[in-house]
Amino acid sequence: MKQRRQAQSSALSFIDCICCGFGAVLLLFILTAKSQIVDKEIEARQAIEALELLQKEILSAKEEKQTVETEIASLNPPPSPEMVDLTKLNAELARLAKVIEEKNAALAFLDEAVESTEAVAAKERPSADKSYLSGLRLQGPRVLIILENSGSMLAKDTNSALEIIRSGKGIQSEKWLRAKAAVRAVLAAIPKETKVAIFQMNESASPLSGTASDPYVDPYDNNALISLLERLDSLEAAGGSNLLNALVAVSNLNEQPSSLLLIADGLPTAPNPNKRSLSEADRVYLFNRAMAKRPTFPLNTILFPFEGDPAAAGLFWKLSSRTNGIVLIPDHDWPAL
Repeated sequence: MKQRRQAQSSALSFIDCICCGFGAVLLLFILTAKSQIVDKEIEARQAIEALELLQKEILSAKEEKQTVETEIASLNPPPSPEMVDLTKLNAELARLAKVIEEKNAALAFLDEAVESTEAVAAKERPSADKSYLSGLRLQGPRVLIILENSGSMLAKDTNSALEIIRSGKGIQSEKWLRAKAAVRAVLAAIPKETKVAIFQMNESASPLSGTASDPYVDPYDNNALISLLERLDSLEAAGGSNLLNALVAVSNLNEQPSSLLLIADGLPTAPNPNKRSLSEADRVYLFNRAMAKRPTFPLNTILFPFEGDPAAAGLFWKLSSRTNGIVLIPDHDWPAL
């Protein structure tokens, strides 16, 4: 009886090098994107403050001009050449008119500068076709991102995660910071004319972007992007993860997304009303319950590492393949911090 040939594997070191190079370029964009936006926001704020100061100076000059005009009008006919010098008054009036003209010109220049600065600040981001994440099937016009913020997102194993939680330093966890950086990387890859909604998912699910009734925002809107990044920076990881709850929240939206991205690290651990230790079979059961609510649009997954969930990668591949999405398991040092 012929023996079946066994599959051979080979290391694609050249392709790995190319991918690392592309990743390095993207990471440079990621690290500088927010700082560029904040710098532009500061410049815009300074320009607006200068504009308001000029407006006050123009108003003061106009009031002074009005005072001089009133004095001239009261001198008809002038009492005597010794009491008032009409030549000096007329010269002062001309000077004030010139000051007002110059300040109005400066005001117009500042208005143009503020508009230009805000426009540039809102558009400076990496191009989607250069992104390391361009393989994700994030179809417009609406993309929804679910970021798992359970306690497991703090470390690669349960004991380390519990130790970080007890220390109260979860917000500084390297794994958690990388998960947030992944969200920023995806935002950088979103093409224009595509709206984005971001949900947090632990034992509950709620939007980080927009409002509960309308979570979609334009990532190229400077104010909306800054607000979203601030909420993301302050988000903490704790508790279990309820995938079914998150998918139900998505299905209840007035406007359904056209594609979805889940950033997680393993199988769900909630609901767990008895707070008992869950076996892998328990977590697989919770995952299969969530599968009943799987969307009809592409569901992509970025799966961060977590020990103790050997079935997670296969099950998420199964979920994504059924919805025409993909699963990305990133390198241990991606994204760079």
